[in-house]
Amino acid sequence: MTKPNDVFSRIDTDLNTTSSKQLIEQQAAHWLLIQDELDLDQKAQFEQWLIIDPEHERIYRSLEEALSLVEQVPVAQSSDPEVLVEQLNNSSKVTMSTDKSAVNHHVYRWFAVAASVMLICMLGWFGLEQQEVSPVIAQQIYQTETAQVETYQLVDGSVVTLGPDSKLLVSISNQARSLKLLSGEGYFDVVSDKARPFVVSSEQVNITVIGTEFNVRFNPSSIQVAVAEGQVEVELQDKHAKLQAGEVIIADHNRGLSQLTSIDPRLIDDWQQGQLIYHDAPLNHIVAQLNRYYVGQIIVVGDTVEQLRVTASFSTQDIPSVIQDLAAMLSLQYTQSGDTWLLTKPAMVKTN
Repeated sequence: MTKPNDVFSRIDTDLNTTSSKQLIEQQAAHWLLIQDELDLDQKAQFEQWLIIDPEHERIYRSLEEALSLVEQVPVAQSSDPEVLVEQLNNSSKVTMSTDKSAVNHHVYRWFAVAASVMLICMLGWFGLEQQEVSPVIAQQIYQTETAQVETYQLVDGSVVTLGPDSKLLVSISNQARSLKLLSGEGYFDVVSDKARPFVVSSEQVNITVIGTEFNVRFNPSSIQVAVAEGQVEVELQDKHAKLQAGEVIIADHNRGLSQLTSIDPRLIDDWQQGQLIYHDAPLNHIVAQLNRYYVGQIIVVGDTVEQLRVTASFSTQDIPSVIQDLAAMLSLQYTQSGDTWLLTKPAMVKTN
């Protein structure tokens, strides 16, 4: 079991964390609070945090803008953030009447950031309601390379196995466990914790569990979720489906949620055993997974070829042989140039 690529230290804050979006808001508020105190390493961490997800920078800049507005309000007139909001609403520009140097700068900035968050909430910039506070976040990025499979233990005791060429962002607080699969495939063995639902998101798909084992796989334009133990709920575009052990579903960005189908739970983590098992799978989905195990590139030419269906099992140890087997099975032609392979329909032969 390898150590995670821990690019973020633990963060203490007093703001709410009950969803993935709220986790980002909590982190943004923390960074804004300590912005004037960052050393070089912390500044590098902050820049890394900003670029991980466009939503990070969007929320941080919104909070930064709100802070600039709050700092125009005469703090000496009130210690109540709601009064500050009222003052701000009554005056678009107020001259600061309190000498900041006369008060502790850190306390002042904490108050200003807190007032900014309340301002944003009350003006509907985030569209969220204030809830109970939740200190402490642990955030890591886990990433694998081509043909690499790694297993990681999270701070809550859950275990994640990432397939090749995969990237996972993990944010865990004392009220929420939010993970974002950015690419590739992951198998999740989740420690049960009813007070902290375990939520895995991937593009527009959300998978919520309490304690279970399940697999999430990136496919072209869709996400596949398969449950080995327990139960999960999958959400896509306001549509919901509950999966039991031995069930699989496809969340397609264009077609929505598929019908539930059965799968042998023993086959869900086949790729961890060096095997790829497919049942009536489209060729483009298979090739997308094969490319995560291959240092070169496999290209399928033609929409009709991409949608050819395959039921078969392959070893991940010899991808070129798998390509040749697929070509023979589907009566396709393969062309190799270095580490690049093309799968196409056979050329038509003219006869006299």
